[in-house]
Amino acid sequence: MKKRKLCMIFLLCLALMTLVAGCRSKKETNDQGNQKGTAIYYTNNDVTKLIMKKENVKLEGNQQQKVKILLKKLQQTPKSDKIRSVIPKRIMINGVSVNTNIVEIDFSTGYKRISENRDLICRAGIVYTLTQLKDINYVSFSISGEPMLDTDGTAIGALGRDSFVFGKLPMK
Repeated sequence: MKKRKLCMIFLLCLALMTLVAGCRSKKETNDQGNQKGTAIYYTNNDVTKLIMKKENVKLEGNQQQKVKILLKKLQQTPKSDKIRSVIPKRIMINGVSVNTNIVEIDFSTGYKRISENRDLICRAGIVYTLTQLKDINYVSFSISGEPMLDTDGTAIGALGRDSFVFGKLPMK
């Protein structure tokens, strides 16, 4: 009977080890040199939803360089006429820095003129695109060196994927 219990415990442990070994984090598989299927977040033409498209993006270099590659991709006009960039064309990025697990993005003053809905979609698309990089968990935004403020005048601070409620953030 003891032998049978030991055998069952051994099989259970083996099954758990197999299960754990088979579960690799998406971040681990998405942060390799030659990307296949990097998620780039766009918006629909009405700017009411985020739309994720998997694209081949070659991410090389350090974290700073990878972030810049993804931001450049986010600023490009998509090939489809059904989607558009989450970052409006008239918005310039003054600077980008990576500190530990936070990306800090400084926009030009033109960012203040975009609508509240476009602002939310823009920030969410950037956060979702950049936080798929290994060790990047948050994105902090500023406008001409000043912290970005929410509609009530408080600083937004660093945003992660969990900063956006799916009920309030439509996604496809």
